[in-house]
Amino acid sequence: MMFPHDLLTPIKQQKVYLQIVDQFIARIESGEFKQGMQLPAERELARILGVSRASLREALTVLQMMGLVDTIAGQGTFITGKAGSTLKGYLNRINMDESPFVIIQARKILEPSIASFAAIRRNETALKRIAEILEWIDSDHSKVQVLSDVFSEGDREFHLEVAKATENPMLISVQEMFHSLMGQELWLTLMRHTSFSTPGRWEEANREHHSIFDAIRQRNARLAARCMRAHLQRVEKIMAEADLFPYVSEDEIDLTNDFV
Repeated sequence: MMFPHDLLTPIKQQKVYLQIVDQFIARIESGEFKQGMQLPAERELARILGVSRASLREALTVLQMMGLVDTIAGQGTFITGKAGSTLKGYLNRINMDESPFVIIQARKILEPSIASFAAIRRNETALKRIAEILEWIDSDHSKVQVLSDVFSEGDREFHLEVAKATENPMLISVQEMFHSLMGQELWLTLMRHTSFSTPGRWEEANREHHSIFDAIRQRNARLAARCMRAHLQRVEKIMAEADLFPYVSEDEIDLTNDFV
């Protein structure tokens, strides 16, 4: 008798932050974690769980999105809700979210080379598309309620158009993947609490976008790569300063490869 292979599916390794979320949901459902209970400080909680503070911070962000915990400045993090029947579906939906640490690592390695190649391959149509995105970001958004979402969308479109300027379908596909990942709820929530909430960061990032564009327009491949790398390193550093993950400087990893 043939074994019914189709009844089995490959085992997938669950992300660390989702394992933490699972534990909290189980304890809340069982009543062991009661509403109003204060959690230990992040450093202590990470030690108890045997995980990095980066994974713990991602898990707490998800739990906040679920309405199960809340962090009050100067006081700490508290259990605020009860796990319900809708949480399983919500958890399944966020299960596809990738760690922002993994995303920024990959972007920092690949996007400088994409910008470098864009400087070589760009045409007037591509320059016009990038310029239009920058003009839209620069325009008056005073009536928008969530200003960070405007910049987030503009940022994603800017980086995608830079990749399109290469006219290389593989590079465009890579950037389209980043575009999708940067639209995930976990990434957006973490950005709102780090990069977008840092005073002056919006304006600084916008200047960085213009510097990248100027280098591409001038066909300066090395400068385009250097500006893109500096831009992404600042995002990573802001995350690191918020204890999302350790900052890796350019001195610690060779990311100097350009298409020149």
